[in-house]
Amino acid sequence: MQIAPLSMQPMMQQNMTAEAAGETASSASFDRMLEDAKRASQDAQNAAASGNSTAAAQKEDKALKAACKSFEAMFIHMMYREMRATVHEGGLFGEDNATKIFEDMRDSEMAKQMADAGGIGLGDMLYRQLSPQVTKKAQAEAQTAAAIRAQQAKQHH
Repeated sequence: MQIAPLSMQPMMQQNMTAEAAGETASSASFDRMLEDAKRASQDAQNAAASGNSTAAAQKEDKALKAACKSFEAMFIHMMYREMRATVHEGGLFGEDNATKIFEDMRDSEMAKQMADAGGIGLGDMLYRQLSPQVTKKAQAEAQTAAAIRAQQAKQHH
């Protein structure tokens, strides 16, 4: 009696499923961070339109800091994922999908905590580079809103 060799096809399919799940989770995480940044930016624009330029500038600054920190966390997570991909899978039974998904989730959380603790400096560098542009934009929006309010007040009198 001869035993047929195990096919590698189901194993490859499982690995692709774990990779696809990891990519989907990363994409969803990025989409969530992007939506949070958009919402914070919209809040700042609403504050600028209401005429409170200081509050608008503070909200824009806070949104920029959060976006830079989120970008750094995403970058660190991608770096972890690529480093993990270079390590040969070992062990008696290899790795299953659940382990890969757990490791990806763990890496994502470690990246977020690392970015919150100061990270590798990428978020700070981005913030320093983008802050002047955001400040100018917030000031311009506040001036435009003030001019519109003044024009509307003049038309009502």
